[in-house]
Amino acid sequence: MHVTSSDRRTASAPARRRGNLGGPIILVTLFVLVSVVGVVLVLWDGQAGQARIDAEPPAGSVEGNLAQQANWYASPIRDYIAKNGKLPSESEGATLLSAPRGSAPPVFYPPTPAGTGKPTYRQADDGFELVFPGTDGKPVVCRFSAQGAYEGATGLGEFTKEKQGERNPLKGTPR
Repeated sequence: MHVTSSDRRTASAPARRRGNLGGPIILVTLFVLVSVVGVVLVLWDGQAGQARIDAEPPAGSVEGNLAQQANWYASPIRDYIAKNGKLPSESEGATLLSAPRGSAPPVFYPPTPAGTGKPTYRQADDGFELVFPGTDGKPVVCRFSAQGAYEGATGLGEFTKEKQGERNPLKGTPR
């Protein structure tokens, strides 16, 4: 038997394993792909769900119900602002709120704290307010910007300019 130099090198050198990186590379690539697809699906599903909630707030969403009620009553005032570029006066706002509309006001379950009475119109420093009679005898004030965007409901404090803070305990003390 004749041994060549190439046979000696292979016999004495440790055997190298080649081609074993394919499995781990495929696993890492698959893991990254599944993670990306999972994140995309979660975000897409969350956006779709939030769009459904925004379109139709669930029963019991007091703020959503109140916003829809206030926006329904404020629609003629918004039309006035769009047409004239300014807020209506106190008397014009009262006239706009008392004018008949083509559709009935929205009905909610459970009812909103604004009650079922018609609101009154008030001008504010930077917009206007609709003051609802309230279900417990406490008025509910819905604020709107000067452009007619709903900003939320507050207590009567903003309308009556009540002082919500406490007396300054440091006032009158020496420095």
